[in-house]
Amino acid sequence: MFLTRISGLAAVIAALAGVVGASAQPAGEFYRGKAIQMIIGTGEAGGYDLSARLVAQFLPEFIPGHPAIVPRNMPGAGSIAAAEYVYSVAPRDGTVIAIVQPTFLLEKIADRSRKYEPEKLSWLARVDQSVVMGVIWRTSPAQSVKEATRKQVVIAANGPAGTSATIPWALNKMLGTKYKVVLGYDSSANMGLALEKGEADALGSTSWDYLETKREWFTEGKATIPYVITLDRFKKLPDTPTVLELVDNDRDRNALKLIASTSTVGRAFMSTPGVPADRVEILRKAFDAMLADPAFLAEAEKRRLGVDPMSGADLQKIVGDVMGQPQDVVERMNEVTRPQL
Repeated sequence: MFLTRISGLAAVIAALAGVVGASAQPAGEFYRGKAIQMIIGTGEAGGYDLSARLVAQFLPEFIPGHPAIVPRNMPGAGSIAAAEYVYSVAPRDGTVIAIVQPTFLLEKIADRSRKYEPEKLSWLARVDQSVVMGVIWRTSPAQSVKEATRKQVVIAANGPAGTSATIPWALNKMLGTKYKVVLGYDSSANMGLALEKGEADALGSTSWDYLETKREWFTEGKATIPYVITLDRFKKLPDTPTVLELVDNDRDRNALKLIASTSTVGRAFMSTPGVPADRVEILRKAFDAMLADPAFLAEAEKRRLGVDPMSGADLQKIVGDVMGQPQDVVERMNEVTRPQL
């Protein structure tokens, strides 16, 4: 009986040792030999896609275990398709990260039936602000917002949730502009091509990074920028007004502030809900290290991609604040950004 008790005690000790050994294993070992799927909620060659592929190239170096990162474009409905996939379908183990247009936050506010909860996602880091702005082509019937109150202007846009559509619709309601929004372009590149081919007169919004690849538009006088969709003037365009400056009453200005706040969230990366806390921390630390890495910063400069980091913890708070906006502001935003077909 004594020997039996000793044997049983040895088994318990062995089991406890196994538990301790498993706990002592570095959490980063989870990623060794694995691949991380990167969901990109836009089409190829636009600003979000370019930033995402740069991250996919550099981030593995900073994740323990050095997993491969496999980019996958999932455009559709202003990134809503990608957001719903990440929230409801993707594995919740830290093997999926994503970047989507930040206007998906406003789409959820406008339509609570959407199948995702932004504040429950695991926010990892912001690579850059999402500074977006309107563009007017030189052949447009109206060369300013004021002129667009008298002449119809055809706007190329992606989905009804993106600022390329919602800002022109809002200005139609607030200022009486005559913007005709044509949906269905799946990337900044395709919207830009619509301008060059004469299919459209203007863009309701596109990214600064994309326009950096089209500098000849401005050096050769092919296009102008009538406004930026930010809370404050963009430091690289100090003489260009924000959309908030186009309206003259607080109710409209507050609704536009809610839309413009997405610039702060910007090009942010997230993972699914329910990722174990230690893996979220691994990914956040990896992003922080990458965004301070001289080689990454040099390559971003070479590719003309902006870098303006924000931590995952700060993003998590901002997203929570956005999702908790007062109902009267939300109602006005919903009213002015409703599709006008």
